[in-house]
Amino acid sequence: MKNIDLSLYLVTNNSENEEKFLKTIEEAILGGVSIVQIREKTAETLDFYNLAVKVKEITAKYDVPLIVNDRVDVALNR
Repeated sequence: MKNIDLSLYLVTNNSENEEKFLKTIEEAILGGVSIVQIREKTAETLDFYNLAVKVKEITAKYDVPLIVNDRVDVALNR
């Protein structure tokens, strides 16, 4: 297991504009974010899962860990 760098931890907020949301995450990683936590308290399961998959693609590209908050079902179905 690799050491996880918690020096700059991004916790996402619900966004109505998915494209801007994903771009912001990528820009944050390029700016030095070392871990991303996705939180979507009001999203339907399928919507949240689809968003999590897209966020995971970005975080994986930069080898940044992703935490899926409050939704074990979404985190396990990758």
